[in-house]
Amino acid sequence: MLTDVEYRYLRRNTRRFKMTPDEATAALGAAGVPLLPVFLAFQTAFGGYCPDDDVTYGIVGPDDNNEGEPRVRKQGRLQLVRCDLKNRTQIRLYLDQNGVFYQEDTPVAESFESYLVFAAYVAQTLQPLGWTYIDQERRATKRFRALSEKWEPAPVVPHATDPHHAVHQGPQYFELTLGDDRQLYVRPDLLKG
Repeated sequence: MLTDVEYRYLRRNTRRFKMTPDEATAALGAAGVPLLPVFLAFQTAFGGYCPDDDVTYGIVGPDDNNEGEPRVRKQGRLQLVRCDLKNRTQIRLYLDQNGVFYQEDTPVAESFESYLVFAAYVAQTLQPLGWTYIDQERRATKRFRALSEKWEPAPVVPHATDPHHAVHQGPQYFELTLGDDRQLYVRPDLLKG
């Protein structure tokens, strides 16, 4: 269940459409989508939200006119976003019949709700800090490795972590793992000298 933090994060997006459970059932059924509770729940709770101008969440949209297949079926997973082909954003997000949320072929959350908890926590906590992103090349330098070996291990943030993603937050650094992607952010004053 989402908290006020996640709902505030989600409401920062515009919502182009919203479907009632009956409308979602009819639209998914007309598109040939299995009427599994996980697909219906996603469509009614999150369908129509736009995390940016080029992307809209939804297995089906109100303008599909009950025609054709849902976005893409890939190895039993349904694509959850439509991308504006005129723009550069081409993201492939999927939800499988068990509710696991994927980016491309990598599972990144046990559910879309779990992903929102992760994303909301990062937005609320990390972004205001203004810490410096450390890319893989810089992480591999001898100087950075020597510096980071002195830091205390950052504990995991349990409520923003699941088997497919993790947040480690400590006084020196903030590390995010989302599927195969790892991002490291460090307090800028620790990098001086």
